[in-house]
Amino acid sequence: MKVSANGASIHYAVDGHGPWLTLAHPLGADLSVWDDLLPDLTAHFRVLRYDSRGHGQSEITRGPYSIAQLAADATALLSSLEIAHTHFVGISMGGAVAQQVALDAPERIASLTLIDTTAGYDNADAKVFLSRAATAREHGMKELAKGTLERWLGERFRKRHPETAERIRALVARADPEGFAAACEALASFDVRTRLSEIEAPTLVLVGENDPSTPPAVAQGIASGIAGARLEIVPDAAHLSIVEQKQFVTNALATFLLGAASNV
Repeated sequence: MKVSANGASIHYAVDGHGPWLTLAHPLGADLSVWDDLLPDLTAHFRVLRYDSRGHGQSEITRGPYSIAQLAADATALLSSLEIAHTHFVGISMGGAVAQQVALDAPERIASLTLIDTTAGYDNADAKVFLSRAATAREHGMKELAKGTLERWLGERFRKRHPETAERIRALVARADPEGFAAACEALASFDVRTRLSEIEAPTLVLVGENDPSTPPAVAQGIASGIAGARLEIVPDAAHLSIVEQKQFVTNALATFLLGAASNV
């Protein structure tokens, strides 16, 4: 299904019944990255997944994007679907979007779950994202997909689960280069580190033990900045912990979300 939201056509899917739960995906992915978690989550929640602007089946508008723009997309999508209040879960880029939504439209957020993400990048990391944007535009996604897979899934997991690894590699490889590049530019300029104390929603921060992109120290910084936030380390996982340790993440989410839902 698609709706017009904040000047772009946004593709989304809704499954399950119960309180609303919105899921935001990483850079270079689409809503299918959540597929493995869906059966457990839809047992308790009405789950909204969507493709971010420039990704999946959503519209690829001219870049560069900003995280504030992507957050406004998410809020407009919620308005189009008449969702006044939702639990919001974001991983990586989706986690950046989740933080921005919590800052810009706090009345929408019942709870916040931030997975393998950051509140802002230093100059060196920002330059990496700008370099990836240039590579995507000049050479396409094939070269970037291999490096992404190595950051997202640990070597042992890739060897033990080659079909899953290939599914994730193919997901990134088929991403639109311009949409990917424009989102890279959004991440390069994202920084809400000085505003974390403004977030008042109940917050869970999850991070892979071996995440090379947004390591546990980064997650600790987020958790320390948000009053009452809880940090959990996902064992034996890299950046895409929702795939590498699906059951651990699902259990942590269920425990947190059901507790938060009971207080809404």
